[in-house]
Amino acid sequence: MSDLAVDRRDGQLWLTISREARRNALSAEVLHGLLEALRAPEDARVVMIGSVGEVFCSGADLVQMAPGDTGLEAHQSRGLLREVVLAMRACPVPVVATVQGLCLAGGVGLVLGSDIALASDAAAFGLPEVELGLWPFMVGALLGRHVTPKQAMELMLTGRRVPAAEALQLGMVSRLVEADRLRIEEQALAAALAVKPPLAVQRGKAAFQAAMESSLAPALEAMQAQLSLLASTEDAAEGVAAFLEKRAPRWTGR
Repeated sequence: MSDLAVDRRDGQLWLTISREARRNALSAEVLHGLLEALRAPEDARVVMIGSVGEVFCSGADLVQMAPGDTGLEAHQSRGLLREVVLAMRACPVPVVATVQGLCLAGGVGLVLGSDIALASDAAAFGLPEVELGLWPFMVGALLGRHVTPKQAMELMLTGRRVPAAEALQLGMVSRLVEADRLRIEEQALAAALAVKPPLAVQRGKAAFQAAMESSLAPALEAMQAQLSLLASTEDAAEGVAAFLEKRAPRWTGR
Protein backbone atom coordinates (compact mmCIF):
# COMPACT_ATOMS: atom_id res chain seq x y z
CA MET A 1 0.00 0.00 0.00
CA SER A 2 1.24 3.46 -0.86
CA ASP A 3 2.17 5.89 1.92
CA LEU A 4 -0.12 8.40 0.19
CA ALA A 5 -3.54 7.43 -1.14
CA VAL A 6 -4.70 9.52 -4.12
CA ASP A 7 -8.37 9.62 -5.06
CA ARG A 8 -9.96 11.80 -7.75
CA ARG A 9 -13.74 12.12 -7.84
CA ASP A 10 -16.39 14.74 -8.60
CA GLY A 11 -13.88 17.52 -9.15
CA GLN A 12 -12.16 16.72 -5.85
CA LEU A 13 -8.60 15.48 -5.31
CA TRP A 14 -8.22 13.62 -2.01
CA LEU A 15 -4.68 13.07 -0.70
CA THR A 16 -4.58 10.81 2.36
CA ILE A 17 -1.42 10.06 4.33
CA SER A 18 -1.61 6.35 5.15
CA ARG A 19 1.19 5.57 7.60
CA GLU A 20 -0.81 4.95 10.75
CA ALA A 21 1.86 2.65 12.21
CA ARG A 22 4.38 5.52 11.92
CA ARG A 23 1.89 8.12 13.24
CA ASN A 24 1.59 9.41 9.67
CA ALA A 25 5.14 10.73 9.68
CA LEU A 26 6.21 12.50 6.51
CA SER A 27 8.28 10.04 4.51
CA ALA A 28 10.01 10.94 1.28
CA GLU A 29 7.30 9.01 -0.57
CA VAL A 30 4.54 11.05 1.08
CA LEU A 31 6.23 14.37 0.36
CA HIS A 32 7.01 13.48 -3.25
CA GLY A 33 3.42 12.29 -3.71
CA LEU A 34 2.00 15.50 -2.27
CA LEU A 35 4.32 17.56 -4.44
CA GLU A 36 3.38 15.73 -7.63
CA ALA A 37 -0.36 15.98 -6.96
CA LEU A 38 -0.29 19.63 -5.94
CA ARG A 39 1.68 20.61 -9.01
CA ALA A 40 -0.73 18.79 -11.32
CA PRO A 41 -4.26 18.84 -9.86
CA GLU A 42 -5.57 18.30 -13.42
CA ASP A 43 -9.35 18.81 -13.49
CA ALA A 44 -9.76 18.97 -9.70
CA ARG A 45 -11.52 22.03 -8.27
CA VAL A 46 -10.30 21.42 -4.70
CA VAL A 47 -7.49 19.47 -3.02
CA MET A 48 -8.23 17.79 0.32
CA ILE A 49 -5.30 16.69 2.50
CA GLY A 50 -5.94 14.32 5.39
CA SER A 51 -4.72 11.15 7.04
CA VAL A 52 -5.90 7.88 8.54
CA GLY A 53 -6.06 6.94 12.20
CA GLU A 54 -6.04 9.10 15.30
CA VAL A 55 -2.90 11.17 14.54
CA PHE A 56 -2.98 13.68 11.69
CA CYS A 57 0.81 13.86 11.28
CA SER A 58 3.76 13.55 13.65
CA GLY A 59 6.15 15.51 11.41
CA ALA A 60 9.20 14.31 9.54
CA ASP A 61 10.11 10.64 9.62
CA LEU A 62 13.21 10.81 11.84
CA VAL A 63 14.35 7.37 10.66
CA GLN A 64 14.61 8.68 7.10
CA MET A 65 15.67 12.19 8.07
CA ALA A 66 18.96 11.06 9.67
CA PRO A 67 19.67 14.28 11.63
CA GLY A 68 23.40 13.56 11.76
CA ASP A 69 23.70 13.31 7.98
CA THR A 70 25.22 16.52 6.62
CA GLY A 71 25.48 15.41 3.00
CA LEU A 72 23.96 17.21 0.01
CA GLU A 73 21.31 14.52 -0.51
CA ALA A 74 20.12 14.89 3.09
CA HIS A 75 20.03 18.66 2.74
CA GLN A 76 17.93 18.39 -0.40
CA SER A 77 15.53 15.89 1.18
CA ARG A 78 14.93 18.32 4.05
CA GLY A 79 13.80 20.83 1.45
CA LEU A 80 10.88 18.65 0.35
CA LEU A 81 8.54 20.18 2.91
CA ARG A 82 9.49 23.63 1.64
CA GLU A 83 8.63 22.56 -1.89
CA VAL A 84 5.31 21.10 -0.76
CA VAL A 85 4.33 24.31 1.07
CA LEU A 86 5.22 26.42 -1.96
CA ALA A 87 3.23 24.04 -4.18
CA MET A 88 0.23 24.38 -1.84
CA ARG A 89 0.37 28.15 -2.18
CA ALA A 90 0.87 28.02 -5.96
CA CYS A 91 -1.83 25.40 -6.53
CA PRO A 92 -4.57 27.01 -8.67
CA VAL A 93 -7.36 25.46 -6.59
CA PRO A 94 -8.13 25.63 -2.85
CA VAL A 95 -6.08 23.32 -0.63
CA VAL A 96 -7.85 22.12 2.53
CA ALA A 97 -6.24 20.28 5.44
CA THR A 98 -8.39 18.26 7.84
CA VAL A 99 -6.88 17.58 11.28
CA GLN A 100 -8.52 14.84 13.31
CA GLY A 101 -5.96 14.49 16.10
CA LEU A 102 -2.40 15.26 17.10
CA CYS A 103 -0.48 17.43 14.63
CA LEU A 104 3.23 18.01 15.18
CA ALA A 105 6.23 19.67 13.53
CA GLY A 106 6.03 19.29 9.73
CA GLY A 107 2.37 18.37 10.08
CA VAL A 108 1.80 21.89 11.42
CA GLY A 109 3.55 23.09 8.26
CA LEU A 110 0.95 21.32 6.12
CA VAL A 111 -1.84 22.95 8.11
CA LEU A 112 -0.35 26.44 7.94
CA GLY A 113 0.42 26.05 4.24
CA SER A 114 -3.16 25.16 3.37
CA ASP A 115 -5.81 27.68 2.32
CA ILE A 116 -8.38 26.30 4.77
CA ALA A 117 -7.81 24.09 7.80
CA LEU A 118 -10.63 22.19 9.49
CA ALA A 119 -9.80 20.71 12.88
CA SER A 120 -11.54 18.41 15.27
CA ASP A 121 -12.22 19.97 18.66
CA ALA A 122 -10.09 17.10 20.00
CA ALA A 123 -7.05 18.00 17.88
CA ALA A 124 -3.80 19.37 19.30
CA PHE A 125 -0.79 21.06 17.73
CA GLY A 126 2.85 21.31 18.68
CA LEU A 127 6.39 22.10 17.56
CA PRO A 128 8.58 19.80 19.69
CA GLU A 129 11.77 20.12 17.61
CA VAL A 130 13.64 22.02 20.32
CA GLU A 131 13.41 18.96 22.58
CA LEU A 132 15.45 17.05 19.98
CA GLY A 133 18.12 19.73 19.66
CA LEU A 134 16.49 20.92 16.43
CA TRP A 135 14.34 23.91 15.46
CA PRO A 136 11.18 24.26 13.31
CA PHE A 137 12.90 26.54 10.82
CA MET A 138 10.61 26.20 7.81
CA VAL A 139 7.42 25.81 9.84
CA GLY A 140 8.46 28.87 11.83
CA ALA A 141 8.48 30.96 8.65
CA LEU A 142 4.81 30.05 8.19
CA LEU A 143 3.91 30.36 11.86
CA GLY A 144 5.11 33.95 11.95
CA ARG A 145 2.61 34.76 9.21
CA HIS A 146 -0.31 33.46 11.26
CA VAL A 147 0.40 34.45 14.86
CA THR A 148 2.30 37.29 16.53
CA PRO A 149 6.11 37.02 16.77
CA LYS A 150 5.95 36.55 20.56
CA GLN A 151 3.31 33.85 20.27
CA ALA A 152 5.39 32.08 17.62
CA MET A 153 8.57 32.21 19.73
CA GLU A 154 6.75 30.88 22.79
CA LEU A 155 5.41 27.92 20.81
CA MET A 156 8.79 27.15 19.27
CA LEU A 157 10.82 27.63 22.47
CA THR A 158 8.57 25.60 24.75
CA GLY A 159 7.40 22.95 22.29
CA ARG A 160 4.14 22.76 24.21
CA ARG A 161 1.01 21.24 22.76
CA VAL A 162 -1.71 23.68 21.80
CA PRO A 163 -5.32 22.49 22.17
CA ALA A 164 -7.66 22.98 19.23
CA ALA A 165 -9.56 25.89 20.79
CA GLU A 166 -6.34 27.84 21.33
CA ALA A 167 -5.12 27.01 17.81
CA LEU A 168 -8.33 28.54 16.46
CA GLN A 169 -7.88 31.63 18.61
CA LEU A 170 -4.28 32.01 17.40
CA GLY A 171 -5.36 31.76 13.76
CA MET A 172 -3.63 28.45 13.03
CA VAL A 173 -6.85 26.79 11.82
CA SER A 174 -9.99 28.07 10.09
CA ARG A 175 -12.74 26.29 11.97
CA LEU A 176 -13.32 23.69 14.68
CA VAL A 177 -15.75 20.83 14.22
CA GLU A 178 -17.07 18.33 16.74
CA ALA A 179 -14.98 15.19 16.41
CA ASP A 180 -17.89 12.97 15.38
CA ARG A 181 -18.90 15.43 12.64
CA LEU A 182 -15.46 16.14 11.20
CA ARG A 183 -15.73 13.80 8.20
CA ILE A 184 -19.25 15.00 7.42
CA GLU A 185 -18.16 18.64 7.45
CA GLU A 186 -15.07 17.79 5.42
CA GLN A 187 -17.17 16.16 2.69
CA ALA A 188 -19.60 19.09 2.67
CA LEU A 189 -16.80 21.64 2.34
CA ALA A 190 -15.15 19.70 -0.49
CA ALA A 191 -18.44 19.50 -2.38
CA ALA A 192 -19.13 23.22 -1.87
CA LEU A 193 -15.68 24.31 -3.06
CA ALA A 194 -15.73 21.99 -6.07
CA VAL A 195 -18.62 23.90 -7.68
CA LYS A 196 -17.20 27.42 -7.29
CA PRO A 197 -16.24 29.33 -10.49
CA PRO A 198 -12.76 28.01 -11.31
CA LEU A 199 -11.38 31.15 -12.93
CA ALA A 200 -12.48 33.41 -10.09
CA VAL A 201 -11.02 31.01 -7.51
CA GLN A 202 -7.71 30.63 -9.34
CA ARG A 203 -7.17 34.35 -9.89
CA GLY A 204 -8.55 35.29 -6.50
CA LYS A 205 -6.30 32.90 -4.61
CA ALA A 206 -3.18 34.02 -6.49
CA ALA A 207 -4.01 37.70 -6.00
CA PHE A 208 -4.64 37.21 -2.29
CA GLN A 209 -1.33 35.41 -1.81
CA ALA A 210 0.49 38.24 -3.62
CA ALA A 211 -1.33 40.89 -1.59
CA MET A 212 -0.23 39.27 1.67
CA GLU A 213 3.39 39.70 0.60
CA SER A 214 2.93 43.33 -0.45
CA SER A 215 2.28 46.67 1.23
CA LEU A 216 -1.26 48.02 1.12
CA ALA A 217 -1.19 50.59 -1.71
CA PRO A 218 0.34 48.34 -4.40
CA ALA A 219 -1.79 45.45 -3.16
CA LEU A 220 -4.98 47.45 -3.68
CA GLU A 221 -3.81 48.59 -7.12
CA ALA A 222 -3.08 45.00 -8.13
CA MET A 223 -6.45 43.86 -6.79
CA GLN A 224 -8.23 46.55 -8.82
CA ALA A 225 -6.45 45.35 -11.96
CA GLN A 226 -7.42 41.74 -11.24
CA LEU A 227 -11.04 42.75 -10.67
CA SER A 228 -11.19 44.46 -14.06
CA LEU A 229 -9.64 41.44 -15.77
CA LEU A 230 -12.01 39.01 -14.08
CA ALA A 231 -15.06 41.21 -14.81
CA SER A 232 -14.34 40.84 -18.53
CA THR A 233 -14.53 37.03 -18.51
CA GLU A 234 -17.36 34.80 -19.72
CA ASP A 235 -17.75 33.33 -16.24
CA ALA A 236 -18.37 36.77 -14.74
CA ALA A 237 -21.03 37.52 -17.36
CA GLU A 238 -22.59 34.12 -16.72
CA GLY A 239 -22.57 34.64 -12.97
CA VAL A 240 -24.38 37.96 -13.21
CA ALA A 241 -26.86 36.60 -15.77
CA ALA A 242 -27.60 33.56 -13.62
CA PHE A 243 -28.18 35.79 -10.60
CA LEU A 244 -30.60 38.03 -12.48
CA GLU A 245 -32.40 35.06 -14.02
CA LYS A 246 -32.53 33.22 -10.68
CA ARG A 247 -30.88 30.07 -11.95
CA ALA A 248 -27.73 28.07 -11.23
CA PRO A 249 -24.67 29.36 -13.13
CA ARG A 250 -22.86 27.20 -15.67
CA TRP A 251 -19.13 27.81 -15.27
CA THR A 252 -16.79 27.24 -18.21
CA GLY A 253 -13.53 28.57 -16.81
CA ARG A 254 -13.33 31.21 -19.54
